[in-house]
Amino acid sequence: VRAFIHLVQQQPDLARRARLVIVGEGGGRQACLNLLDGAGMANLAWLPGERHDIAAIMQALDVFVLPSRNEGISNTILEALASGLPVIATAVGGNVELVEEGVNGMLIQPGDVTGMAQALLGYLDAPARIADHGAHARQQSVQRFSIPVMAEAYAAVYDKTLGHGR
Repeated sequence: VRAFIHLVQQQPDLARRARLVIVGEGGGRQACLNLLDGAGMANLAWLPGERHDIAAIMQALDVFVLPSRNEGISNTILEALASGLPVIATAVGGNVELVEEGVNGMLIQPGDVTGMAQALLGYLDAPARIADHGAHARQQSVQRFSIPVMAEAYAAVYDKTLGHGR
């Protein structure tokens, strides 16, 4: 939220086309709403709370952002990649294994509001980059994380563990 506010404050013309969507219920939701209200930007955001139509919502987005301070292998990043969305994420935990800088997204340092705003701007000002990174995201998702690929990887681990296939 802070990066979105910073972005629009730095470039007010972006208010015509930039929108923020935050899906999920939790303790931080009200704080996000308060920040947006305080900046006079509540009309530029949609925070619907908990939803069960995530795939449909992701199809309407241009970029997926995950500003975690700690993270394992994020299912939400995997869902975004599978949806063909470029990902902007913090360089923590499993995020660095999923997001390839400049290929399927961008990595920033946790808490770097300016860096996050710049990463967002890097997509807002380059629709071709959205398409390119999104295509790579989808391709890598299928090649690395599809069910057949994962099943084959598990089978290889079992074979090795059980001493088969030597």
